[in-house]
Amino acid sequence: MKRYSTIHPLYMSFYSKSLYRDVAMNWKKVSFVYLFLLLAICEIPLMFRLNDEVSEYIFQQAPDIVKQVPAITVSKGVVSAEVQMPYIIREPKKNSPLMIIDTTGKTVSLEGSDAFALLTKSDLIVRKTKTSTWKFDLSEVDGLVIDKKMLYDWIEAFAGLIPVVTYPLALLFSFIFRVIQALISALVGIFLAKNLNISLSYSQSISLSIVSMTPAVMLGTIHDYSGIVVNSWWFISLVIALGYLWFGIRSVSEQPADEPQPR
Repeated sequence: MKRYSTIHPLYMSFYSKSLYRDVAMNWKKVSFVYLFLLLAICEIPLMFRLNDEVSEYIFQQAPDIVKQVPAITVSKGVVSAEVQMPYIIREPKKNSPLMIIDTTGKTVSLEGSDAFALLTKSDLIVRKTKTSTWKFDLSEVDGLVIDKKMLYDWIEAFAGLIPVVTYPLALLFSFIFRVIQALISALVGIFLAKNLNISLSYSQSISLSIVSMTPAVMLGTIHDYSGIVVNSWWFISLVIALGYLWFGIRSVSEQPADEPQPR
């Protein structure tokens, strides 16, 4: 019978042999639920940091770009702007072209330019790769006015959506990566168990692998959030996880008469 909940490994995985024995014997598919919980918690501070960094970058760079943008009107599919054409909006630091506005028909493509986008009299052309672009027909657009105030409103809305969009994506990719890591580590666990003459199934080894990741994942969160650079952290993290996997497998071989109750 399962003795420890999915909360206990968040701190007991650092030291408890009893926990690892319970995980190996009773957790089965619960270990994947625990892995998702662990990553969901650890992604939160990283999302806060990402949100701060992206927001800071946006609000530092945006004013220098927005102040170059003229008032643009799209009426019955026709684009107009009261500036001399072709008008180029430039990236502030590099002074490289970011967007071209030309409603005269002289500029019809991004070929030969490093600009990211081109706004013509009837189309918006956006660079997809160095050699290909997307073309958006504006013929159905009417009564649209783009000015500096609207752009600032869009920027603020985008900044607010960063954590909403990035958190589930980051969690999904992190979960997939850690599942793959657990499946591979479980094979190492089987090898280690055989060397210790311990009978351990692959599913048991997967559960141990997942819980043994906890210290490395939590320390990795602290490492990433603090911004402290540690060379070859990925290798150190791997060694920590495998070290705790070894600890967990050795714990399985020990069968004390009286297990302590969960704390």
